[in-house]
Amino acid sequence: MRIVLIGFAVCAVLVAACVQLASTAFFGDLAAAPAFPRIVSPAVGFTLARPLADPRAPVALRAAYARGLLHRGDVAGAQAIVETLPPIADRFELAGAIAERRADFSAAARAYLAARDVEHAQSLADALERKGQLHAAIALETELVAHSTGAVDAENRAVTLWRLGQLTQARAAQQPSARSRHDSREALRYYDEALALAPSDETFLLAAGQQALTLGDRAAAAAYYERALEAVPNSDDARRGLERARLP
Repeated sequence: MRIVLIGFAVCAVLVAACVQLASTAFFGDLAAAPAFPRIVSPAVGFTLARPLADPRAPVALRAAYARGLLHRGDVAGAQAIVETLPPIADRFELAGAIAERRADFSAAARAYLAARDVEHAQSLADALERKGQLHAAIALETELVAHSTGAVDAENRAVTLWRLGQLTQARAAQQPSARSRHDSREALRYYDEALALAPSDETFLLAAGQQALTLGDRAAAAAYYERALEAVPNSDDARRGLERARLP
């Protein structure tokens, strides 16, 4: 009996060691005591953990090993394991990380959405905007909106529509007058679609109010700001916006 218990204990230690060796924490927190990596080098650790690439290994261990390989820079190795995973959040998250490593931001965003990681998907479009690649950011945000149906809840879909409105509004400022007005109307349409999903969201209402003012529709702007005040009675931005909309 004692031998059996010792055997179980040894197995438990080995499994725990493999999980740690396969995870990104193995590389990111070498100083954490009493970490197994203090004793075993990364190269040896990955050699010991290699059986986790076998499709018969538990899903959680395979996913952890794939993360470790990806962190190590072995994209092809991680991809091979990901292809053996069932359609769960871990698979989609890893697929997104692999696509991001390959600079395929469109595929990465779709994968993150499938994993319900809307913030990560959104960060890709935001990064493109910060780099000055506005058209690429709009194209990616448009894909996020198109692929959000059924993949995320209504609140998150509303956020992608609002961000698409912001990006389209930014593009309007860079366009000749005729194209600029078209983009301005499109931005307001996206805000309205976001509001259809989240009617009392102050951020969306303020954006719509400002955009209506930009288009010269003071009555519509006032209506948006009034709704914003109903939602957030102490909103200074809504109050000031309403005052601007009501100027003679």
